[in-house]
Amino acid sequence: MIYKLKLKNSDKSVLLSAEAYDYIANHLYLRELNFLQNLRLHSNGYAFFQKNHPTKDGGYRNETIYLHRFIAEKFVEKPESDSRLFVKIKNGNPLDCRLSNLEWVPFSRVIRGTSKTRSKTGYRGVHKEHNRYRAVLYDHGTRYDLGYFDSAEEAAEAYNKKSEELFGKTRSLNKIKRVPSEK
Repeated sequence: MIYKLKLKNSDKSVLLSAEAYDYIANHLYLRELNFLQNLRLHSNGYAFFQKNHPTKDGGYRNETIYLHRFIAEKFVEKPESDSRLFVKIKNGNPLDCRLSNLEWVPFSRVIRGTSKTRSKTGYRGVHKEHNRYRAVLYDHGTRYDLGYFDSAEEAAEAYNKKSEELFGKTRSLNKIKRVPSEK
C-alpha cells in the first residue's frame, strides 16, 4: 500500500510506503511532534519537518528532519563504502519517498542524476579554453579529456557520447541547443 500525504505549506503531496508510514505513525516521539501532519515542502523540493525547541537558557534548538533521509536511514540498507554516502531518489521526484525509490550512493552518483550545471558555457563538462571549447568527463577519479572543439555544442555532444558509454542514459546528459542552419 502507498500513502499520499498532503504537505502543510503546499498543494503537493508526498508518497510513502506502508512500512515507513506505519513506523512513523507509531513512533512515540514523532507522534508527539505531529510529524506526519507537519511535513512541509522545502525550497529544494524535498519534504521535511522542522521544529524549534526552547532551551533552558532562553534560546532555541532547531530540529530539521528530511523525510527521504529519515526513511533511508531506518529502512534502506547502507552499503560499505570508503566515501560518504547520500540518499538518491531513483526516479528524480523528491516527493516520492517510497522505499523502492531510495538508495544510498556516493555524491558522484547523486550529481550524475541531476540536469543542473553551473558551467558558463551552459553545458556540463564543457569549458572555454583559448577560444575553443574543451570537453572533460570524470569517473571515479579518472579524467577523460575528450578534446577541443570549435563550438560548445560540439563539445557537449562529445561529453554526452562518452557519458552515455560510461553511465548509460542519465539526466546529466546535456540538452544541446540547436541553432537552425541558414538555407
